[in-house]
Amino acid sequence: MMKTAVKQSLLIFIAARLILAVWSIIVPVLIPAPTTPDPVLRPYLGQPHLTEGITGYLLEPWQRFDTLHYLRIADEGYAHEEDSVFPPLYPLASRMVGYLFGGGTAGNLWAATLISNVAFIGLLIMLFIMTAHDLGQKSATRALIYLTFFPTGFFLLAPYTESLFIFLALASIWAARHNGRFWIAGLLGLLASLTRLTGWILVIPLAYEWWIQWGKPFLGQPRATRSRIKLFYGGVNLMAVGLPGLGTAVFLVYRGAVGIPSLPTIYQEYWYQITGIPGTDLIRALQSMFFGGISRQGEFTLWFDFFCVILLVVTTYFAFRRLNTTYGLYAVMLLLFMLLPVSEFKPLYSFSRYTLAFFPTFMILAQAGKNPWINRLILYPSFILYLYFSGQYFLWGWVA
Repeated sequence: MMKTAVKQSLLIFIAARLILAVWSIIVPVLIPAPTTPDPVLRPYLGQPHLTEGITGYLLEPWQRFDTLHYLRIADEGYAHEEDSVFPPLYPLASRMVGYLFGGGTAGNLWAATLISNVAFIGLLIMLFIMTAHDLGQKSATRALIYLTFFPTGFFLLAPYTESLFIFLALASIWAARHNGRFWIAGLLGLLASLTRLTGWILVIPLAYEWWIQWGKPFLGQPRATRSRIKLFYGGVNLMAVGLPGLGTAVFLVYRGAVGIPSLPTIYQEYWYQITGIPGTDLIRALQSMFFGGISRQGEFTLWFDFFCVILLVVTTYFAFRRLNTTYGLYAVMLLLFMLLPVSEFKPLYSFSRYTLAFFPTFMILAQAGKNPWINRLILYPSFILYLYFSGQYFLWGWVA
């Protein structure tokens, strides 16, 4: 299976990489649009606009939005409060690898792109193995295609944390579920929580796997046959389950120690979000979609974000029914965490991009895609929107 997983993953990676490379050249020719720095419309956050040589030719179209925050953290650390919502692993790794490319903004951008692309290949391999194990190899191939060419799937190849986070999450769950290696799973989860704030939710599916493999069997034994050795190893593995939460806690403690305001304060001041009751943003989105007046997002983008919420709710339900409880717990915890922010100005902010992390969704879609008509219904519109949204991104249009 590994050989097939690697082959399929490399083919899909190469196809996506070539499509986006060509498309990033064609789009500015077809739709000329200004890309020069602008403090409001095209903020480069003090980073140099890379337009010269091979770097400008290949990477300038990707020098957008969150990428610039990661580059600024790599260069200056958390010197700017608004950057402090991004955990340090990805920008730190970009800075370290960036020395191989000469350092500076250009070197860091090359490194960030390389890390994302290598992690993307890794996550494709992991997703193929996990899907093939539960649903078969044909479904696994469909899952890879659906994820790669999901309308916001181009972010998996961008200098963003999407690919690295998803790879670490997949590997963490696989290590616990199929190998029983909870310390490896915990360490991978720790790295995931130092990549994205949502990484802590891995504690829940890992804890469930610990209960199934250690807690429940141990308590199910007669008291006289319970081994202290098994109890010890069970306790050690339980400690490993908490490592994703430890990563988030360490990051929060560090922020407080260096005097950075709390996350709720930063999100409210710079990102126009507060923490509320899950689902409140759905109501605000519906108000904006049907009555207008409160959203600064593009109307079509908001409609698509809303569609993604519905898709995630439905597929999370089927993850419990048709896959397994571990995958369902991962999806439901991630969904609840994402539904906590509330914003009057940008409801369901970046939901379509965050959808990429819901690997059970793409497994469920792959299962449904056995039907040729459903396969076409999923793939054709998705690929058209993939080109549309990536083109928007290259032209500094907001997508997610």
